[in-house]
Amino acid sequence: MALASRNEILEEKRPTSLEFNSPSVGILSQRFLGPGKFRVLDLGAPTKSTLAFFSGSSCRYYVEDLNRFLIEPRKQGVHSNGEDDDVAGAVANALGYEESARFDLVLGWDLFSYMDRAAIEILMSRIARSCRPGTLLFLTASTGALIPSVPARITMNQRGRLKYCSEIAAQSIKNPRFSPTALETMMPGFQLLHSFLLGDEMQEFLFSYT
Repeated sequence: MALASRNEILEEKRPTSLEFNSPSVGILSQRFLGPGKFRVLDLGAPTKSTLAFFSGSSCRYYVEDLNRFLIEPRKQGVHSNGEDDDVAGAVANALGYEESARFDLVLGWDLFSYMDRAAIEILMSRIARSCRPGTLLFLTASTGALIPSVPARITMNQRGRLKYCSEIAAQSIKNPRFSPTALETMMPGFQLLHSFLLGDEMQEFLFSYT
């Protein structure tokens, strides 16, 4: 597996975690752990567990840490005027992969819960240009009214499970609780394939690019 990243691989050191049986991870295992070449775009910070999930495949793995390069800078007012041009510039700065890249899977984790509609629309419009028909988008979301103020560290493993690690000291913020229909309106070309409730106020979505 080839790794294309601007980040160091981070150890999973956050002290509180939950694990879930994940139907989506099972679907991804069937599709991406067999023969054939494919490309993955991971929008989160890389972890050894998720990298190991794809390690036996002929996979090129791109990492763009949106929390580090987009969400946190906007939260701190680095991109603060809210204009579309400003958001588009922030998205362009956050995505470092080459224009010629074409992805078969995009891992969005819970990051969309920390972005406003304009940022999601501009982000996914740009990513869509690098998707093929049938490209999958994987998202997770809390169904609770509140979420931690920083995104969780979410990883997958070959046993078909997701591990959700949250920051103990993080404050709580309001959860936007985007519905699948709302997400589809923000991501033209993507249609919901599956939605699964995992328990403990966790949900996962698989979208397909058409």
